[in-house]
Amino acid sequence: MLPTSVARLARLAAAFCVCAAFTTFALGPALADVDRVEVLERVPLAGAKPFGNVGAYERIRGRLYLAVDANAPENQAITDIKLAPRDTAGRVHFTTDFILLRPIDPARANGRLIYDVNNRGGLTALGAFNDGRGTNLPLTPEDAGNGFLMEQGYAILATGWSWDIQPGGDRLRADLPVATEGGKPILGKVEGEIIVTQATPTASHVGVLALAYEPARADDPEAVLTVREGPYGTRTPIARNRWTFGQKIGDRLVYDPALITLEGGFRPGSIYTLTYTARGPRVVGLGLAGIRDALLFFRFERTDKYGTLNPLLDDGAALPATVLAYGASQSARLLQSMVYYGLVTDGRGRLSFDGALLKAPGAGKGSFNLRFGQVSRHFSPDVELDFPTDWFPFSTSPQAEAPGADPRSVLDKTPGAGPRLFYVNTATEYWARSASLTHTSIDATADLAPAARARIYSVAGAQHRIASPAAGATLAHCPNPLDERPMLRSLLLHLDAWITLKREPPASNYPQIADGNLGKLSQYVEAFPKIPGMRTPSRFLEPPRLDFGPRFADGIMDIVPPKIGKTYTALVPLPDKDGLDKGGVHLPDLAAPLGTYTGWNLLNAATGTPDRLARFDGSFVPFARNENERLAANDPRPSIAERYATRDAYRQAYAGAALDLAEKGLILGSEVDQMVDKAGAFYDRLMARKPTPESCGYLFAGG
Repeated sequence: MLPTSVARLARLAAAFCVCAAFTTFALGPALADVDRVEVLERVPLAGAKPFGNVGAYERIRGRLYLAVDANAPENQAITDIKLAPRDTAGRVHFTTDFILLRPIDPARANGRLIYDVNNRGGLTALGAFNDGRGTNLPLTPEDAGNGFLMEQGYAILATGWSWDIQPGGDRLRADLPVATEGGKPILGKVEGEIIVTQATPTASHVGVLALAYEPARADDPEAVLTVREGPYGTRTPIARNRWTFGQKIGDRLVYDPALITLEGGFRPGSIYTLTYTARGPRVVGLGLAGIRDALLFFRFERTDKYGTLNPLLDDGAALPATVLAYGASQSARLLQSMVYYGLVTDGRGRLSFDGALLKAPGAGKGSFNLRFGQVSRHFSPDVELDFPTDWFPFSTSPQAEAPGADPRSVLDKTPGAGPRLFYVNTATEYWARSASLTHTSIDATADLAPAARARIYSVAGAQHRIASPAAGATLAHCPNPLDERPMLRSLLLHLDAWITLKREPPASNYPQIADGNLGKLSQYVEAFPKIPGMRTPSRFLEPPRLDFGPRFADGIMDIVPPKIGKTYTALVPLPDKDGLDKGGVHLPDLAAPLGTYTGWNLLNAATGTPDRLARFDGSFVPFARNENERLAANDPRPSIAERYATRDAYRQAYAGAALDLAEKGLILGSEVDQMVDKAGAFYDRLMARKPTPESCGYLFAGG
């Protein structure tokens, strides 16, 4: 039963009494590293719409006030923790935003909490599992999407963890302290790159929606902006008097450390690198500790230190028995970093999350625990200088000790009963994030098995992100419409069952050297069909070894830009005669295809770099509709009519592939009918399209 309006008003009154509690209660014994919970808002989700048997949900928004013991053993992996401001008890204080979605009737909840690692301040789980509309403050039925997570009874929590996210847009942020040394500001070099797809006088040298470190001097004569004509091209300095921090608004220059205005403007096709001396590094590793401690609080503590009830426990609810984490792309790499640094347990050995689904992490790291770390910065997709690739989800088995292998594992810091991990990479991660390095030896001569508490799944032919109608503006080929979210939903339930029921999940499924499904770029290009008008890549990301200086192991970069060494040997999924990846999980779209799906795309000529890989996008090139079209185009791939005599024949082939995948547990049987209907609609749009001039609009419903 929904709470009455009186009960709702009582809740709101309690929320606004939190500040008074701060001055009324004496500080008691430490319960967790969350000192105080401040609830700012509670509203019904989706107008109190019921979600299946679980009923209505509510959205709770607020802030967490945390205090981390700088001397505790579990915090020593945090770079500069001893240089952060501390209180008389040696604790470092900081705050984060949080959003919690929970069933209003606790008796209908499933006892699990999902932690949604925000990406650049934005929520991700509702988009990934609910097909929800992208928003950072979900409220409407459209925001809740298909309601999958709610119908399962999960509570969903997200908190801020990064300092360098621009305020606004309801983005989740963390207010992390600045490190100082002997009471004086710390200075250090920082680096950023600028790549534009059209000419512009002003550009950002940091990542999407990001803030920048303040220069020690805005007019620093030693700050350097260089330009090069390729990832390994010669860096040519640009005269210091030709560029400045900020942007012009009318005739006035407005200072902004994240923006650079260049006389003559930035041109597409070139790579610009900025290096300058910054001041005031944030203790960015506290963002990881903040996630850990927030989860420990919501999982184990009934109240904060002032007696305010854990927001999960209203209406007599119980603490969650299981915590699962989900992160995509950068957020997946952050979760992996928490495990790598051992920042998933507290001093009592309590685990903050039991398992994590890491979607599209590739083999990358991030600046999540470095001095002057900028978690949202970006670099050239051909070099990707922000991630030395030197830790993996494999076990240190005899196979891993083969010549040239590196036995270091992301799991080494939390042996035994640490969290269980699902690595789910799309094909794009092999091209743009060197995902093969997560399961091959360093010299790429041998396959390496994942550790017992990890699984690796590769979504064959899929791209990094769900394609949108606007995605093709800079691409050489139409984007890839493959939707792997049905697989994500099934894998989430398998991860849950692995932890709560001790039920083994589906076996790892990814391209391997031994199967002939993983190989060199030259092998790929040779095997790929000669599709008319389709250019194949001439290179892909094989990241270099980087030398940041002698203190890099301590989180300090002394050499900026780093010295570039020998590249790692990465491999890509090899194609069949239709250009489809042979290895990995084949969704029904690949098992009963209407065209060639790839994990790579190239930029178009208008960007000035027509040979450069797109960072996030794959390609889709349809088969000819009939034999006449195929012969006229000289397309080596059999036409749709040759493969499927009728529309019903296609639907039957697709349905058979979907049922087979459901039997393997890689999609849910309840979704098969909907997937078949969606595939039939795609068939109709493809068959009705005008093949010349080619348009990508038919890929999308309503296009």
